[in-house]
Formats: sequence, structure tokens, C-alpha cells
Amino acid sequence: TPQPQPSPALPPSAGSGLTFAATADAQVKSDSPTKNFGTLTSLRVREDATAGSYRTYLTFTVTGLTGPATSTKLRLYVTSSGDGGSVYPVTSTWQESTITWATAPTITGLPLASLGAVKPGTWIEIDLGTTVTGNGTYSLALMSTSPNGTFYSSREGGNAPTLVVS
Repeated sequence: TPQPQPSPALPPSAGSGLTFAATADAQVKSDSPTKNFGTLTSLRVREDATAGSYRTYLTFTVTGLTGPATSTKLRLYVTSSGDGGSVYPVTSTWQESTITWATAPTITGLPLASLGAVKPGTWIEIDLGTTVTGNGTYSLALMSTSPNGTFYSSREGGNAPTLVVS
């Protein structure tokens, strides 16, 4: 497991907005279907039938919006290079302390965004369009279709995933 990296300055966001740190995040692993990984300092995405697949789940609580949201951006800190995967909306609820591969929400539909190759030691900002429609709780899943996945910092890892809503 990669070690947490020093926290570099967060890149400026395109436009202004309210920033929300993840209220829950966890990875799940196919070859440990009943094990919870909700307190790790990293989050992983990888699809590998032989070595085990990993998916990541994020939840954000959005408050303080006074009008319709016009833009949503997800920020993640990359701790290893590889395929960054794709971001999907998740409609069912889950808990950081109990989510496992066996209990994780199913990922369906088209991705909100796909990342491609990512570089370690950098923040990435993913445009999710108008995913956030107002105040409330929003969950996302990250999944890669590559055996060359990547790691991101978790909220326990010092560089928490954030959501910027304008």
C-alpha cells in the first residue's frame, strides 16, 4: 500500500464554489468480499480477475447552496500512477464502516467522467457537470477497467477527496 504523500497546495478550481470534503470514503476488494476497508489512508481502483479488483466509493454532504448548482467538480489526490478509472453516480446508501465488495452498491449506467492515465503526487479535478442539483447527500463510485489501476488519498490519508459545487 502506498504511503501518504506530503500535501501539496490544491490547484485552483475553474471558477468559484463551495468545497465539501468527503464525509465517507472506502475501497472494496473482490477477493475479500466480506472485509471492510473503510479506514485505510488510500483508495484504490483496479480491475483484475487474477489479482483481485478494487473499487472506491465516496459520499459528500452538500449544504449551503442558495440556488441551483451549475457545476460540480471532484478533486482527488493521486498517490500512484496508472489508469485513474471512471466516476459513476451511486443511488443507494452505504456506510464507510460496513461497506464490503458483497454489500457495495452496484455500479451501472454510463460514467459521469473517465480519467485515463494519472500521475502520482498530483491533484486531479474531474468535471462532473450538474451531478449536484441542490443540497443533499451524493455518492460516487470509481472503477477502472484496467489491471493497471491507481491509488488516491482517502480522507484518512491527509489529502481528502473534495467536491466543489458552483
